[in-house]
Amino acid sequence: MGWESFVPLRPVRRRPRPERWPFLRTARLNAVGRSALGGACLVAAAASAPALRRSGWPWPLRAAPGPAAVLAGLVLADRRKWAGMESGFTFTDDPMELRTVADRLAAQDLPVRLQEQPPTLRYAHRDARRVHAALEELGIRPPTW
Repeated sequence: MGWESFVPLRPVRRRPRPERWPFLRTARLNAVGRSALGGACLVAAAASAPALRRSGWPWPLRAAPGPAAVLAGLVLADRRKWAGMESGFTFTDDPMELRTVADRLAAQDLPVRLQEQPPTLRYAHRDARRVHAALEELGIRPPTW
C-alpha cells in the first residue's frame, strides 16, 4: 500500500470563541488586563469590607460593593469612549445625493459630516439613534447591527 491510497482528512473548522466580556464595547482585555482588573477588584474588596464593618453585614456582602464599583467604572469609561467613536454609513455611490442628505440632517442640528472617498455619512455613536430616526423620516433605511 503506497501513498496513492492516502486520503487527507478535511481541515478541522474551529468555531469562533464566544465573546467573554460582552458588556464591554471597545476594551479588549488580554491576560495582563484581566489580571489588573482582578487585582483592582481585590484591592477594592479589601477596602470596602473594613469600611462597612459597622453595617453588621456578613463579610462577603461588605466586600461586594468595592469590585462592583470597579466594574461599573470600567463599563462607564468604556461606554464613554464608545460614544465618542464615529460610525460610517453609506446608501449610495452618488456623492451629490449623499451631500443632499447630509445637508438635510445638518439642518436638523444633527452632528454629521460627509467623507468624500468613499462617499460616507459619518456620525458619533452617541448620536446614532437621532440620525437613524432622521434617516427613516427621509425614507432611507438606516443600518442595523
